[in-house]
Amino acid sequence: MDRLKEQLERLKGFFLGLERWQRYSLVGAGALVLASLVLLAFVAGRTAYDPLFSGLTMEDQGAVVEYLKEQKIPFKVDPGANAILVPRRNVYEARIALAQMGIPKGGVVGFEIFDQPKMGMNDFQQRVAYARALEGELSRTISKIDAVEEARVSIVIPEQRLFLEEQRPSTASVLVRLKPGREIGQEQVRGIVNLVARSVEGLRPEDVTVVDTSGKVLSDLIHDDNLIYMSGSDGRAVSSVQRELERQQEQELERKVRVMLEKVFGPGKAVVRVRVELDFDKKSTSRREFIPGPDGKGVIRSQQNVEESYTGPGTPPGGAPGTTTNIPGYVVNPNQGGNVEYNKTDTVTNYDITTQESQTQSTPGAIKRLSASVIVDGQLDEAASQNLRQTVAAAIGIDEARGDRLVIQAMKFDTTLADQMLAQLEAERRQRLIGAALVGLLVLLAAGGFGFLWYRRRKLAALARLVPQEGEQKAPSLKELLENPELMTAQGELAILEEQLRLYASNNPEEVANLIKNWLAEES
Repeated sequence: MDRLKEQLERLKGFFLGLERWQRYSLVGAGALVLASLVLLAFVAGRTAYDPLFSGLTMEDQGAVVEYLKEQKIPFKVDPGANAILVPRRNVYEARIALAQMGIPKGGVVGFEIFDQPKMGMNDFQQRVAYARALEGELSRTISKIDAVEEARVSIVIPEQRLFLEEQRPSTASVLVRLKPGREIGQEQVRGIVNLVARSVEGLRPEDVTVVDTSGKVLSDLIHDDNLIYMSGSDGRAVSSVQRELERQQEQELERKVRVMLEKVFGPGKAVVRVRVELDFDKKSTSRREFIPGPDGKGVIRSQQNVEESYTGPGTPPGGAPGTTTNIPGYVVNPNQGGNVEYNKTDTVTNYDITTQESQTQSTPGAIKRLSASVIVDGQLDEAASQNLRQTVAAAIGIDEARGDRLVIQAMKFDTTLADQMLAQLEAERRQRLIGAALVGLLVLLAAGGFGFLWYRRRKLAALARLVPQEGEQKAPSLKELLENPELMTAQGELAILEEQLRLYASNNPEEVANLIKNWLAEES
């Protein structure tokens, strides 16, 4: 017990021996540590709640809350996030149990509608139940897409008709609500359309309409090929992708020419504009050419030679008189009464027709026409203008036979606005420099003032330690007076002398008494 009191006394003495700011700092640090410990204990003792489900419909929220009440699981409802919170230790167990019960259902009914068969349903009710289940399943599937928060599908399946011309096609509409800050792309819309079309019998992709909650028809992105305008003359549709290709080509050519001209005339001394028309028509040309052989008859494919000869009595072949002269290949002996001799030669030659086939296919994207305008700052003579024209034409590939056009003009640029902006920037820069210099000067003055006050306070504290306090009889020594002349000013010369004399008299009383006797004897 005595040792504890001794330690407390030491601690109290240590605390009282500190400066005032040191005491406040020590007390504040202790209070901060104590508050942190209390807050940590409070937070650790609280039950942590995690979301069980979020974004539920009213029906699913009611089912989940009813289950939690039956199982006596504490829960909280967060209206801001539309979520149900349960203790962290019960999250996964509750999710598994609710999943086994088919909760949440997402606000729609799927094929689980047939889990409990109902007796006495007619054909119409069965068709309605099937369409309802199919719509629910498609809505759940579409909601799994990354950008889609909620989906609603409506399907119209007409009754079967006896004749095909009377049969109406099936149709479907899909309403999607996108997640905040998300956009849906063309491929995702096409995926939704194909998913619905392949899930319903007799439904074609063009009969599926996809709309978002803002009223925008998303299915037009794939049906219209994302067209942005129509050209006026020929009615040809140009897609945004094609225009983007033209724009990229224009920017690339403009950049090349501008960089080249700025090397010569200087930065900002040239303006370049290029208009590119690309040919996106896919062309295919087939050509078939018949080529004869060196002799002009082609290549011999087959040849048949027939030779006949006869010598003996008889009538020469050929029929009536005069016919033999009209049949080539016969040599008739004019002696009709004697032996007959004739020869016949027949040659049949088949020629192969030599052909050459070629097919040329033009890839879309070739430059159809190119127009460029170049303006440079300054004045150019005729020779310089012609040289510049040839240089730019070679750089961007101008082909006059194709109908390309290049215009180069030299004129003085108006730099008034640029000069004003440059002067304004210079003025702002000077103001910033002056402001920074003033701030730096103020900081230096403040640092100097604080340094002077600190030095003065330190000197005064040193003097206060040397000057005796009220009730004390201590006076500064001669060494201290020599080292610190300020003590003379702080206490006064007369007080210092009196204190020195008092000390000397107390230390040497006999000498002081003899001195006083000598003073009295001299006065007498």
